[in-house]
Amino acid sequence: MSKKYKVRIAESGKRDIQEKKKYIIRHFKYREYAENFSQKIKEAIERLDMFPKGYETTGFHYRGYDIYLKPQSNHLIFYTVNDETDTVTVLRVLQDGMDWEYIIECWINRK
Repeated sequence: MSKKYKVRIAESGKRDIQEKKKYIIRHFKYREYAENFSQKIKEAIERLDMFPKGYETTGFHYRGYDIYLKPQSNHLIFYTVNDETDTVTVLRVLQDGMDWEYIIECWINRK
């Protein structure tokens, strides 16, 4: 039987989701679409509770942990896995097509 991980979203990940929602509302004036985006991303994040290491690592490390990448629709979810505490921490949620390697590297170097 596989273990279940506790999934949390770091402030940086929450900020990414909020900014995307604000962008949708500001540019498309479509609150329902913004809420739908937020709901789908959060559902995808919650599904990381089982087999979070089933996705590719990015080659980047944060606080000694590998950063994993889960594609979700046209977004990318970046997270770490701590096996000692059985915790998955979502660090960033970026739109696919962005230069995510540059963004993640700059983000890590600022921390």
